[in-house]
Amino acid sequence: MRCSWKSTARGLSTAGVVLGLLGGVPSIAAAKTCNGLLTIDYVAGPNFPRPGDVVRVRLTLGTGSIQGGTKLTVNRLRFDLDCNSNFTLGIPCTDEGAIVEYEGDPTITTTCAGVTWSSGHAVSSSPNEVVFTPSTPVMIPAGQSIPPGFCALEFDVKVLSQSVDSTPDQIEEVTGYLASQSDASCDNGLTSSGQQSASLPLCPTCDDNNECTENVCNQQDGTCTNPPKQDSTPCTDNDGDACTTAGCDGNGTCDQRHMVCVTTTTTTTTTTTTTTTTTTTTVATTTTTVATTTTTVATTTSTTVATTTTSTAATTSTTVTTTTTTSTTTPTNGPFVCRTPGFWATHAGREKGAPNLTQRVIDAAGGCIIICGEKIQNTNLDNANSAEEALCVNIDGESQLQLARQLMAAALNCVVNGGPSNCSASGIASTFSFCDGVCQNPGATQTSLSQCIEALDCFNNTGGTPAPGASCNPAPGNCDNRDLPKSICKAEDKCPASSSKKCNDANQNLCTVVGPGEAQCTSGLKCGGPETCTETTCP
Repeated sequence: MRCSWKSTARGLSTAGVVLGLLGGVPSIAAAKTCNGLLTIDYVAGPNFPRPGDVVRVRLTLGTGSIQGGTKLTVNRLRFDLDCNSNFTLGIPCTDEGAIVEYEGDPTITTTCAGVTWSSGHAVSSSPNEVVFTPSTPVMIPAGQSIPPGFCALEFDVKVLSQSVDSTPDQIEEVTGYLASQSDASCDNGLTSSGQQSASLPLCPTCDDNNECTENVCNQQDGTCTNPPKQDSTPCTDNDGDACTTAGCDGNGTCDQRHMVCVTTTTTTTTTTTTTTTTTTTTVATTTTTVATTTTTVATTTSTTVATTTTSTAATTSTTVTTTTTTSTTTPTNGPFVCRTPGFWATHAGREKGAPNLTQRVIDAAGGCIIICGEKIQNTNLDNANSAEEALCVNIDGESQLQLARQLMAAALNCVVNGGPSNCSASGIASTFSFCDGVCQNPGATQTSLSQCIEALDCFNNTGGTPAPGASCNPAPGNCDNRDLPKSICKAEDKCPASSSKKCNDANQNLCTVVGPGEAQCTSGLKCGGPETCTETTCP
């Protein structure tokens, strides 16, 4: 806010001289003048306001010489809010439109003793002329030069928009009084008609026609700057490639390949077996005996015919296999970037004024990351939800703590690369999911724990994506040497280690995010089962 500054004067008040005739004989009457003085000052608000800014206006009243009289009486004072400079500046001036708004009579103050001023003008840009009327006429003795003047009134106006005339970075305004309305008169019988113009300089638009830079005006000196917009700010995508997303690169350039797609394909095979059984019924043949009788000889003939049908069961199996392939395309920030657990552990504070990078990554993940069934949302010491307490543990200590440490770093690395914190969009997706389950399993074997620690350590150090128990397969390109996204590590930050002492303190205390040490933390969510990001209390 400025204390006081004046605009350039555009005009001065007028004075009158009256000549008279007596009895038809030319004679010179005593000279009479009625010189009223006015100035406009802008005494509060930005030196170079923008639309929406409020500026305080001071109108100072004074007098010059008043020949043939001793004082000027002011009955009204007029102020035109904005004037079109393409036309003559005077009272009234040509209205430029809804450019400046009067902020109402409650903003009026005055140094005119025993007087209050009012206009009845609403808080509005219309009408363009504000007419101030004193509660009693203001009587000003002759010779009250400005500065300091006799007295002043102040009020607020608001800039609504840029000027639309031939001076777009200036708003012209006028104050004064009209003789035709008897606004001001002297005690020698003359009326005064005076006016003063001023221009209120505005901040220029500063548009450099670059969508990846800000358009900033310095409201103290009116100069323009065009700093780059934040990294990853969306910009016009015009490369016609559906697998790239344009974004500002943090240096003022719209990078068409700011985000590049990574496609993950999942194949599901379903096998269906159909069994058909055919049964043949067995039919048994009955033995029939035929008897023939004569008078002297009795003969019995028995004939047996045996017919056997074998029962057969036929089974037919039909197997139908259905394969479903699902492709998920996820954007990622170009080549893979990786950092070790030690890096994240020592960049999680504000030592020596450095930024807390680990917290920035957690915030980029939505403010919460889940590892080992534990909610992680801060980097505080002695807190059960702290990434610092997950990362800063004895590397020769308990295997579950080591696995939690590697999972924490992996989650941070996945977020840095534009994916979700569960690493589902990265090449380590299945390993991360499996090892997260191992971390939560109290009955996990030492072999499973060790294999998961080694696999995730490979990922965090080299970008490799081995399965648990497989050899490390470093990714090409030294991911640990690639720069972090500018949204995480701004160029001006330089991003040095920011929590070396803090990490040492975390390593020395009893708090851990998993295992028995969780109960030793003085704060944070300490649930017996898996936690979620939405929970604030344990079930």
